[in-house]
Order: sequence, then C-alpha cells, then structure tokens
Amino acid sequence: MKKLSMFMAMVMCATLALSGCGNSVSDDRAEAYASLSSMTSLDEDQAAKYKEKLTSAPDSAAIKSVLAEAKSTNDREHARKVEADAKEAADSKIIKKVEAALVGRKMVGGPTCPNMTLVFNADKTWSLSSSNEKDFCDGSGNFWTSPKLYPYWRIWVDSENVVFMEFSGSKEKPEAGESRENYQLTLNGDGTVSLSKGKAFMGDDNGEKLFTTTK
Repeated sequence: MKKLSMFMAMVMCATLALSGCGNSVSDDRAEAYASLSSMTSLDEDQAAKYKEKLTSAPDSAAIKSVLAEAKSTNDREHARKVEADAKEAADSKIIKKVEAALVGRKMVGGPTCPNMTLVFNADKTWSLSSSNEKDFCDGSGNFWTSPKLYPYWRIWVDSENVVFMEFSGSKEKPEAGESRENYQLTLNGDGTVSLSKGKAFMGDDNGEKLFTTTK
C-alpha cells in the first residue's frame, strides 16, 4: 500500500510538471502582467495592446509567446531611444558650435547677393541690410526671404549631419504645415559659416555660398 501511495505521488508530480510545474494559467498571467509593467520602453498604446493579448491568451504557452513578443518590442524601442538620445546630444553640440561662430557676426553676401548683409541675434531674431534697390538676391530665388516674412531663425541637423538654417514665424520649432524657409549652413575650416541653397533645395545647388560670416 505504501509503495502504491509513493507511485501515485510520483504520477501526480509528473502530471503537474507537464502542466507547467504547478503554475496555473492565472498565475502565469499575473506574472506576465508584472513583467509587462516593467517594460518601460513601451509606449502606452504598445503596453495596452500586449496587456489585451495577455488577457485573451487561452493558455500558458500563448501567454509565454505574447510576453516574448512584448520583450522583443521593448528591447527594440529601448535601442531606438538610446540611439535617438545619442543623436540629439551630438546634434546639440554641432548646433552650439555653429551658433557660436554665427551669432552677432555679419554674414556678407557673395556675387549673387552683392551689398547685402545678414546678422543673426542671440534672441533668434535676425536682420537684413542692403544697399541695393531690392532686398533679395539676383537670380531666380537664390535668397528671397526677409525678417518681415520670417522674423525668427533656428539651426537644425538632419539624419546625415547636414546643418540647416530655418526661417519661420515661430521662435521655437514651427508646427507641422507652418510656412518656413530652409538653407544649408557650412562651418568652414577657417571658422567662418556659409549659407547656401544646398540640400534644402533638393540638391539643386552649384555649391555657391550666398553668404559667409566675417572673421
């Protein structure tokens, strides 16, 4: 009888092992919820989606699968955020370096913008002066913006680390759809900064520097 009891206990233990080492589906679901709440790189929509999937998962295997998918997404989002933060920090250094070489200095017009001068102020306003009869450059729209149209400026960097000057009506980053003008900036080897059409005009640029700061 004792041997039979021991045999039955072993059978029951094996059965429990096959069914998930004794954990019920509700236990696994509760543990999965806790794990999901620790995945801080998921946004609210992503977390809500995986919570819904965990709630509707019919068994422990399905719960495990959903949790693995959530972890993969969380890891991917974390890596993306780390990369974005690094890019933002690098862009900030570039912007500060260009601003230091630009703010308060005169930017003198080249051959197509003769007798024209731009000055960029620390408060993000700027001014344009010209001894010409017109206050825009020669040619077909090489530089036609003005402080009257766009009183503010800001510098930004694209994904390829190309630097741009953006003119708009907003002191901060313009809202989507808000009118603006962009020109490419180049920090030259001698410490001066040049403004050109560049990539801002879909590559339609002969490399001409419309304006360059004085040393």
